[in-house]
Amino acid sequence: MLNAMLWIMRSGAAWRDLPKHYGPWSSVYGRYRQWTENGIWEAILAELSKDLDKEE
Repeated sequence: MLNAMLWIMRSGAAWRDLPKHYGPWSSVYGRYRQWTENGIWEAILAELSKDLDKEE
């Protein structure tokens, strides 16, 4: 699920263009909306940015 969301973000593709091996686009999109509405994405990005290597 997470890899599918990251693929969409990196590629800029429409949700319906999500490759089949990630599963149904509608399921991924639904989970993405839930995570966004519940602040989960914000928490993930905040956690990942804690170890950000600012030298490179």
